[in-house]
Amino acid sequence: MIPKIALATGNLHKVSELKQLFQGNLINNPPLILTPQDCGIISFSPIEDGLSFSANASIKSNALFQETGIPSLADDSGISVDALGGRPGIYSARYGGEGITDRQRALLLLKEMQGIENRSAHFDCVLSFTTESGTISFAGRVSGEIAQVYNESGNGFGYDPIFYYPEWDKCFSEISPEQKNTISHRAIALQKFIAYLVESTGPPVSRL
Repeated sequence: MIPKIALATGNLHKVSELKQLFQGNLINNPPLILTPQDCGIISFSPIEDGLSFSANASIKSNALFQETGIPSLADDSGISVDALGGRPGIYSARYGGEGITDRQRALLLLKEMQGIENRSAHFDCVLSFTTESGTISFAGRVSGEIAQVYNESGNGFGYDPIFYYPEWDKCFSEISPEQKNTISHRAIALQKFIAYLVESTGPPVSRL
């Protein structure tokens, strides 16, 4: 097992969620998870100019590996709404422009969805892992709907308060982190990555 992995993100919510997922799936001997700051990088913000989640995740994992030499894992994720032609998609974190909060982005999306009957949507996540051998990627998706209102529950982050999961009749923000980590797009991608770490003995093969 790889002893330590650097996470190519400054998003503390993602860091916390990924650490929980690692601990939940690798109870015995989980790797030490490092942030860019743990590696002595004050500001980590590579230009994400890819045209897919996979491309942007690879940009970030490659950039961190080049700076640290530590096996690096990057997440790129977002929400895609069918009625909006897949928007905001890869631009989820930048939807509405710079300088606005996650809550404001979610409310903006709700406003754009006013009066629209088809509310189907999905969360995508691609995890890219870079080592000296190259980069491999692992994808996860969870389907749901855009809620009618913003859910004020304290759990979750990003678009969780407006992402309704019909199978549980709840928004992602209404479920506990432990519950979310059994069904989320990030959990699905990470489970594939962990299976690769534990089982793979051949050349890297992406699991998108």
